[in-house]
Amino acid sequence: CCCGVFRGLKEFKAPYVLAKSNFVASIDQETCSECGVCAEERCPVEAIVEEDGGYTVQSDICIGCGVCTVTCPTESIQLVRKPESEQNLPPEDLVEWAVKRAANRGIDLKLE
Repeated sequence: CCCGVFRGLKEFKAPYVLAKSNFVASIDQETCSECGVCAEERCPVEAIVEEDGGYTVQSDICIGCGVCTVTCPTESIQLVRKPESEQNLPPEDLVEWAVKRAANRGIDLKLE
């Protein structure tokens, strides 16, 4: 069960530490019925907040899981791709992964 993990991430306001996605939820204000299901029942990290009579997504908290999108009765929420500068792309192969992992640890691998 991930409930305990999410509870800890919410408490420290850092869900991105564990979960990373190249997507973020976006709410279409024109079609949103403001029912609140997304914010009150669905978002596991409380990234959706009521603001100025409507709901908005705090993109710095949203983990892009999509849980809010599947239960929106008006289909007003969708996942949109983050800007390229904010994306975390997976390595192309095991060699690239090993080189990046070593660099993160301060090791300079020389592959020949």
